[in-house]
Amino acid sequence: MIRYARFRAMQTYLANVVRHRGLIRQLATRDFKARHSGSLLGFVWAFAQPLLTILMYLFIYSVGFKPMALGRIPFVLWLITGIVPWFYFADALLTATNSLVEYSYLVKKVVFDVTLVPAIKLASAAMTHGVVLVAVMLIVAFSGFRPNLYWLQVPYYVAATLVLMSGISLATSSLTVFLRDLNNAIAVSIQFIFWLTPVAWQLGNAPARFRWALKLNPLYYLVDGMRDSLLVGRWFWQKPHLSLYFWAIALGLHVIGYALFTRLRPHFADVL
Repeated sequence: MIRYARFRAMQTYLANVVRHRGLIRQLATRDFKARHSGSLLGFVWAFAQPLLTILMYLFIYSVGFKPMALGRIPFVLWLITGIVPWFYFADALLTATNSLVEYSYLVKKVVFDVTLVPAIKLASAAMTHGVVLVAVMLIVAFSGFRPNLYWLQVPYYVAATLVLMSGISLATSSLTVFLRDLNNAIAVSIQFIFWLTPVAWQLGNAPARFRWALKLNPLYYLVDGMRDSLLVGRWFWQKPHLSLYFWAIALGLHVIGYALFTRLRPHFADVL
């Protein structure tokens, strides 16, 4: 009964996010502009870091150092398609984790639904990385991998990333109100998570006895899925066990994150 109530509460939260999507979009746009309002080039800096990183990889692995291609797929294309969901994960996790502290004035407003605050940061980060994703898709297309039906599942993996990040951010943002060091701990942990996720290396290079454990990382599903869509040509339902596992983890984190958020919410205003 308790588990069912928590699942219903999660459904209510997701419905609330959809119902207030206009408000979230408006506040996310304002947040996106505010992050770079004081600089000369403004919002251009939002795209500079990920795009310049991708261009650097293109130069290094196409001109300076040419690793062996992965079948018909050049290594550099394999790398940049996998790094796109990683960029969003890292940026969204850091900004959403600190969202309640940053938007403390909204948290203290009785009439405002504070469960929407992490979603604002997720939407703001999506504005940046949506442009990065389009840029990578154009690079892939001009490299000889023409758009096809498999590209239609890119929105599926984007939605899967948002659902996963929503559950995680509900937990981390609520905990950060009481544990301010958590944001710094996550920033450090992201470096370890990067190398534990097959973003810059192939899963096949890992010892066979460890591969199953590496697949338990839900980010593997997203990174591998983006490559399946743009380069390999494989549908997500062709990996039924991995897909079911990912959604079980993503929805489970949602239930846990929302339960933790609602448990701590009455004390937010006192601490902030």
